[in-house]
Amino acid sequence: MTKPTYFYGKLMPQFRHLTLLPFFKRQKILAFSPHADDISIAAGGFLGQLAKINTVIPVLGYTGWCGVDSGLSKNEAILLREKEITHEARILSFTPPVFLRLSSYDRDCPQNFAKDAEKVKRLIQKEKPDIVFIPDIHDDQPRHKQLTLFVGKALRSMKNIQIFFYETPWKLFSQGDFNCIIPISPPFFEKKIAAIKAHASQLARTDFVRLAKAIASIRAETVGEQKIGGYGTEKINVGHWVEVFSYKKATSV
Repeated sequence: MTKPTYFYGKLMPQFRHLTLLPFFKRQKILAFSPHADDISIAAGGFLGQLAKINTVIPVLGYTGWCGVDSGLSKNEAILLREKEITHEARILSFTPPVFLRLSSYDRDCPQNFAKDAEKVKRLIQKEKPDIVFIPDIHDDQPRHKQLTLFVGKALRSMKNIQIFFYETPWKLFSQGDFNCIIPISPPFFEKKIAAIKAHASQLARTDFVRLAKAIASIRAETVGEQKIGGYGTEKINVGHWVEVFSYKKATSV
């Protein structure tokens, strides 16, 4: 049996192969961002929509100070990236971010991995989220993968957690990887782009605005055949911008 494909929003009659996601309201959402700009790039449209009627708490895993190309000191670079995600949170109507400052960013070793796993577990046990956003477990970026492993381990002791795995420019989903289609309305896509622009320290190196637009437009052009109507059918319009996710109700990764 194939996995159901979920759609969030008004379910049109022609979307006959889709199942509506639950209408999330007054839920607590932990959005884990390995680096400061990851959740705006990957899920800023959907999370911005959810933040209207839910509590979205961004959680920054790693300081990302090495990614700041400037003459700043390590501490100055850390504060800059934390300032940028704080600005992003205001744009998208999130709560102020949680800064984990995981120690394995600076040094990979068993002791730091154990310490970081415990820090993530304590946060999840304290917040008791209803929904969690994390990178896909097969993401090739090592910090993305590591944070997902920490979160997945912590979730095994929790019940009734809903998980959205998101794609990033470093790991785009293949057709069989995602089961959740989220059309992003133009106002929320504009907010997503504004949130990405909040990370000015990163945009000089990589044009993440262009990447985010390209990914969202590719999804909008392709999911109608990939996941809704079937190849060779009449094109089904899902809008100009789409984010896709792998949605699971399980409590383990």
